[in-house]
Amino acid sequence: MVSTSKRILVGCIALTGDIVNISHSVKADQVYFVDGGEHQTSQGYPEHNIFIVNGTTLSLVDGISIVAPSNGKDGEEAVRVEDAFFYAKNGSISGGLGVGGSGVTITTNRNSEFQAKATFEEGVTVYGGDAIRETTTRGGDAVQILHAGSEAVFHGGVFTPGAGCTVQVCGQPTSSGNSLQVLNGKATVMGGKFNGNFFCDQCDIEIHGCVELKNGKITGNLLDGSRIDVKYDGSDNDLIIVYDDSVCPEKQEQASSATKNRKYQSTIVRLCVSLILSFYLSCSKP
Repeated sequence: MVSTSKRILVGCIALTGDIVNISHSVKADQVYFVDGGEHQTSQGYPEHNIFIVNGTTLSLVDGISIVAPSNGKDGEEAVRVEDAFFYAKNGSISGGLGVGGSGVTITTNRNSEFQAKATFEEGVTVYGGDAIRETTTRGGDAVQILHAGSEAVFHGGVFTPGAGCTVQVCGQPTSSGNSLQVLNGKATVMGGKFNGNFFCDQCDIEIHGCVELKNGKITGNLLDGSRIDVKYDGSDNDLIIVYDDSVCPEKQEQASSATKNRKYQSTIVRLCVSLILSFYLSCSKP
């Protein structure tokens, strides 16, 4: 079924309007996953806002692309996870251009029975929208986490904030967004490539790897081997570093050297055994 309405709901609990099957082309601006069930993306969503609510789970798979509208009429975020669950395995997500929309927002309402959670894997890329209109103050965040109970876990992926407005458009330049913004929620970072700042306000950001916070910057290697080098804007007390020296460069170099030494020693042993055996056989001949 093809719908040309402004809002499409997936599932059996309608927020507004009628329930619509979206197994084919979607021409609406907003798509709601509302039924509390589990869903996977099976088509691209150009010029759409995706809303996942009411304990529903949506998985981004098969390299699907979600791109928010380039205006603010229907919301700025490409994906909003509200009291629900989002599993981003592979694909791309882009916040709205012009309005500096965020790529993904994770939020939990007070007294909700569901705590919003998003998980990001190696095959996903998330972009904040660029600020290209006078009404926009700055670029969009790649991922933002709002309110206590909300959480995002990063195993991998690439996260790039939207660029700020230029002086030609806004009269003065504005700042880019953040690759990760957390307000009262929690982020657990074990992997991924972050091409912008981290911002934290009364939040918890837990980082796993051979990393350190020094002079307002988080630098080092994450558990997946990715290099992190980002500016951190927040309280030092809100940042938890779970140190793992196995991904430190010197440890990796030592492990590589040890492997090479073992291979070299094994080659020498095999050569010596071969020479001894050859000598024995030659001496045993009449």
